[in-house]
Amino acid sequence: MPFTAQHAEHGRLDATQTDLGCGVTWEAIHRARAPLSCAACEGQMVARKSVLGLRHFAHRRRTPDCPMAGESVGHLLLKADLAAAGRAVGWDVLLEAAAPHGAWRADVLAVCPDGRRYALEAQLSPITEDSVRERTDRYVTDGVEVCWFDDRERPRPWMAAVPSLHVSAAAGGPRTVRGVIARYSASAGWRWVEDIPLDDAVAWILDGRLARHEEDRTVYGRGEPWEAYRGPFWTAPHYTVAERRESVRREAERQAEDVRRQQAQAARKAKAAVYERFWARTGIGSAWWRSFETIVQGALGHDTFFSAPSAVYGDGRPLYTKKDGSMHVVAVALPARLGEWAERMPVVVDDILALHRVAELAFSDVKVFVASPELGSFECWRVRPGEVY
Repeated sequence: MPFTAQHAEHGRLDATQTDLGCGVTWEAIHRARAPLSCAACEGQMVARKSVLGLRHFAHRRRTPDCPMAGESVGHLLLKADLAAAGRAVGWDVLLEAAAPHGAWRADVLAVCPDGRRYALEAQLSPITEDSVRERTDRYVTDGVEVCWFDDRERPRPWMAAVPSLHVSAAAGGPRTVRGVIARYSASAGWRWVEDIPLDDAVAWILDGRLARHEEDRTVYGRGEPWEAYRGPFWTAPHYTVAERRESVRREAERQAEDVRRQQAQAARKAKAAVYERFWARTGIGSAWWRSFETIVQGALGHDTFFSAPSAVYGDGRPLYTKKDGSMHVVAVALPARLGEWAERMPVVVDDILALHRVAELAFSDVKVFVASPELGSFECWRVRPGEVY
């Protein structure tokens, strides 16, 4: 049951238009023996109305081989709604328009004033994924964009393979989209939008405000727990741009975090190496150091603490205390060499032998504390180059 027929005098008739697209009233041809023929098979046709009052044309004789024969009422209704949506946007709409070379025949061909063409295909009969891909490719080859529509209860498996929308069935009210149209935000990710009228969806597609998002993303709906959909969907181009920008930002943030983690790991390894060299040079163990630390803190203040070995202080371990809201070095433990700092702050060693080694390193007077874990004592000494006194 096609919507179009060829009139011998007036040319192409379109039953979805008030004047049939050529200034002729429906009454002038309905129930009249108007000279009508099928544009596809050239068979004779008549003007009819369905039980629902839907105007259409029908073949006078059964023509099973005609590509425009055998359409269901549901198919006609969906085509009519798609045609109305296309016209509402201001595009020229041709129903059952065929390519000059016969490669395709569009249920609804919407033509923009700038020449862009968009096929809106109502597909209610069973079709394989390979077949719908092949038909889509024919449109693409001719520079025609295409979107397929199905209003059955459940979306068909082939709908994920081509640009398509699952819409509500005709039930006396405006159709809505049941396929996934989504918006994006950095905080919530992809979320689908519900209850979009078919007219709006078609208008957005034709105007380029909706585009097919082919990348594999998870889209969430409403409900607890959230419903999730994974596959192609439709969205506004600026949401795709926003998602890509956010993806770039997060990738940069991840890389920066990786760099920070690597730097922290390198710093920990470097610090561990510094400690290993310190323990190897001084020849003391952790138990000895704990006793040494307890004696020093008991003598110089329990608010003091030793930091890691520092090259600034001759690879010794500086002893810090907090004063006036900032940290100050008050002594240096077991340095391997002395610097100018030794003229103004004491050195701390763990036995008399270490005291004499400091004297060998000294180039001026140095104050030295001997905190001996072996004796449990804390003594103050003075050394000058090569001499203890």
